[in-house]
Amino acid sequence: SLIKVDNLIKNLKQKKITSCAIVDDNLYGTMEFIKKCEKDGIKPIIGLESLYKESNILLYAKNYEGYQNLIKIETIKNEKEINSEILKKYSSDLIVVVFNKEIYEELKDIFIDLFVGVSNVKEEKNINYTKNTIYVNKTLYLEKYEYKYLPYVFMIRDSKTISDGIDFTYQDNYLKTYDEIFGMVSSTSLINTLKLSDMCSVVFPKELYMPKFDSNVDSKSYLIELANKGLNKRLNNEVSDIYKERLNHELNVILNMHFEDYFLVVYDFIRYAKLNHILVGPGRGSAAGSLVCYSLGITDVDPIKYNLLFERFLNKERITLPDIDTDIPDEKRDEVISYVKDKYGEKNVAGIITFGTLKAKQALRDIGRVLNIKLSDIDYICKKINMNESLKDFKKRCRDISNFIDSDDKLKMMYEIACLIEDNKRHTSIHAAGVVISREKLDNVIPIIKNDDMYLTEYTMEYLEELGLIKMDFLGIKNLSIISNIIDEVNKTLNLNISFNRIPLDDFKTYELFK
Repeated sequence: SLIKVDNLIKNLKQKKITSCAIVDDNLYGTMEFIKKCEKDGIKPIIGLESLYKESNILLYAKNYEGYQNLIKIETIKNEKEINSEILKKYSSDLIVVVFNKEIYEELKDIFIDLFVGVSNVKEEKNINYTKNTIYVNKTLYLEKYEYKYLPYVFMIRDSKTISDGIDFTYQDNYLKTYDEIFGMVSSTSLINTLKLSDMCSVVFPKELYMPKFDSNVDSKSYLIELANKGLNKRLNNEVSDIYKERLNHELNVILNMHFEDYFLVVYDFIRYAKLNHILVGPGRGSAAGSLVCYSLGITDVDPIKYNLLFERFLNKERITLPDIDTDIPDEKRDEVISYVKDKYGEKNVAGIITFGTLKAKQALRDIGRVLNIKLSDIDYICKKINMNESLKDFKKRCRDISNFIDSDDKLKMMYEIACLIEDNKRHTSIHAAGVVISREKLDNVIPIIKNDDMYLTEYTMEYLEELGLIKMDFLGIKNLSIISNIIDEVNKTLNLNISFNRIPLDDFKTYELFK
């Protein structure tokens, strides 16, 4: 659609609308919508559009249990067609709106709250099989005049141009005021709309879905045992008081925060990598300040030797989740993630979705292609746009470009549409490093979508932690692949046994070379 959430909320407030439902055919935008609605005192309602027997149905979550059923249906419908058995299994705490008699008759024994959607009196008069009609206004843009821009968004999506023809079928899908709606349908249908709004209220629980390292192991005592053994090994059984005190202090903080399983999970997949001759980076960021990480082999940097602070990593005064980034050769990243999936379960591990956005240049290029505008004209304009500059600011700043655009109706049209779609989401992508690992199957907590051989979260990174999910970063580093290949080659050719971690840091000839 043409709708940005910020503009939607501004419009809702102007029109004194107090509740609003998001009903896409996915759940990508749900969390952004909820957060921004709640911040501005608008009640958010979570919905999902699904195909059932080639007919659209709308499903709304009454409460958190309904939301869980909604995300189950969303995950399933990405993999196969939704049938009556699936709807029956996940029917509780959902309100459903259908649009024809056949589907209504099929679903009336499955759903307690089932309505037939109408948008005008004419549609309403044709319904003689139930009194459960409800006013539904599919909104794809905010202002009435914007209908003419919508086909261009669809053409970007479908990789078409104006040569393929324009379909103006969405002329009534703007955000209507209460005054406009009265008289369009009966009071019964309007009351049912308000009733639906009153019935829906999703409250997310405060829970942490920390993955469990091993259900047969006492994680706390096992972490203590591993850390002490590991430190003794690192220091050849000559552990001074300063090391003992630091290790005990760190372990107390970790156990009091209940993060023992986090450390064991990271220890486990790094151990797997090292046992399978996969080179792991020595440690990056604040985790290098942890003696527990060093003792477990998660990092290879002695924080006491280099005077690094544990408190930068974990601090009992400011409780945040630990964040250990793991560097893995880019060629071997998938292998380590496959191990994690096999150990914790396919639906307990997922990559994280990101969204490509239509920035100024991309918006112009996309619309320019749709309108069949000469590439040289588009390049001429795009080359003068500064990084992160909006199209409106650019046109004000650059008078010669402004005059160039205004001299041609087609260029004016391109610029007008590009301004409207700028900053809209364009496509999905995958977070380069982040992976979610959960104790609970992810489709009980968030919607997920299958991407090749791995699931992806439908929510972006910034919403996962507050929903209780743990993100771990597996960074595929090209330089580590190069280093690993060089070490293998040197060992093979010169019959040596060089190890990455045993390369001295004070080699005279190396410093001479750097000089």
